[in-house]
Amino acid sequence: MDQIVGRTNSNKAMLYHYFGSKEALYIAALEEVYAGIRRSEAEIDFDGLSPPDAIRRLVEFTFGYYIDNPSFVRMINNENLHEAAFLKRSKSIAALNTSIIVKLGRILRRGIEAGDFRKGIDPTDLYISITGLAYTYVSNRHTLSIVFKRNLFRPSMLQARRRTMAEMVLRYLAA
Repeated sequence: MDQIVGRTNSNKAMLYHYFGSKEALYIAALEEVYAGIRRSEAEIDFDGLSPPDAIRRLVEFTFGYYIDNPSFVRMINNENLHEAAFLKRSKSIAALNTSIIVKLGRILRRGIEAGDFRKGIDPTDLYISITGLAYTYVSNRHTLSIVFKRNLFRPSMLQARRRTMAEMVLRYLAA
């Protein structure tokens, strides 16, 4: 609370007045981190790309977003440690995350129609797989770097990971 007060030039009384409690403030912060990734995704014209290029762009975007927004990854880690206790109380989180699934469904349909992708891919399951590839690399980068004696955040390693992730997903989708 003290850090938030310091950053916002407000006071605790104002925060409690506006949010009601520390928990409500935390839920609002969780909602905002999810809204941030959705806003950034909305700036990408997936419909203007071929289906394979749209998938490649989504994979690369997701990985890049996690790299550029470590607070997003930390908050999600923290919420997972608490078994989504606060996220469960959000009234808007499900609606916030529907947009990417709808977009991914459109990309998949266009890919099937173009003969690029096979049928039977669930957009939600695919998105979970994409985020899993990106999230694990970013959230575990410190331990994996030690275990495998590699600097996983070296630019050449990040670029190689982007290519690997996109290739894995595109091969999975291939008709």
